[in-house]
Amino acid sequence: MIFLNIYSRGDIMSFYSWSVIAMVAEHHGITPAAKLLNLSPSAVSHMLKKAEEGLGYPLYLRERSSLALTDSGRALLPYIQNYLKAGSALQEETQRLKDSVEGAIHIAAYNNVIRNWLPAILKRFHEKYPNIKISIRQSNDVQIKQWIAGGEIDVAIVFNSYFNAPSFIPLHRTPVVCFTPGDYVPRDGICMTAQDLRDLPVILRAEDFDQETNAILSRAGIPLDSVFRIDNDESCYEFIRQGFGFRITAAITYPQDGQIHRYPLENAPYRTIGLITAFPQYISPAVNLFRKETISFFVDSNLMNV
Repeated sequence: MIFLNIYSRGDIMSFYSWSVIAMVAEHHGITPAAKLLNLSPSAVSHMLKKAEEGLGYPLYLRERSSLALTDSGRALLPYIQNYLKAGSALQEETQRLKDSVEGAIHIAAYNNVIRNWLPAILKRFHEKYPNIKISIRQSNDVQIKQWIAGGEIDVAIVFNSYFNAPSFIPLHRTPVVCFTPGDYVPRDGICMTAQDLRDLPVILRAEDFDQETNAILSRAGIPLDSVFRIDNDESCYEFIRQGFGFRITAAITYPQDGQIHRYPLENAPYRTIGLITAFPQYISPAVNLFRKETISFFVDSNLMNV
């Protein structure tokens, strides 16, 4: 049920409040209306009282065993009924328009975003907009930037550090951490320091490289040309499982398991992930709906921390 609001004496009465008033009148009493509304009679009685207080005059004459509309209540009832019919019609039309939204959205994201968040986002989105077609591409920053420049995608979920795009909508801020082999423990047992990072080779993917990561490596005295570069998430983590090295990257990228541990980094920087629209000067209705649903997902999931 939608909730339209009408002001009365400076207060707001909801669509639902008007519905209760009409139900009591149409079904000749609080008890039958309460049954239909799946409420207790006392709850309906309380709602009527609050509505009358908001209006500033009584709607019902209360007698020991009956309830009758006052003159004001009888005068107001046809307007309430028309208002409720209009509200129901508005709800139906809103639903019809929502169901009729069509189009296609081409989305690009990192593998970890597709794995961690995108299924839940698209499940919600598809339930609301089943006629919108979705295609998903997974890659790194370099490739996604090329897709945006070539007009091959509509929206991307990426870290802003590489893109720095005006259309960027921040969604989630996450620290940079260090993933280690399961049998590795930093010297203090809690946090990876510059000295710890020199114990094993560092393995990075393309999207792991940015100014903050370069600064971490520089403080640890690790030259960039000594870093192992692997262009596949799963391969990176297989190297770590085998005890080959560490990975420095955003905390969202992989869950801990028995063979891989995640430790915070000393003086760790943060990265912000968000939405970039490829054509900000023209956002299609379908893309706009996807942006809104993605933001709602992060808010509802308590992930929106920016």
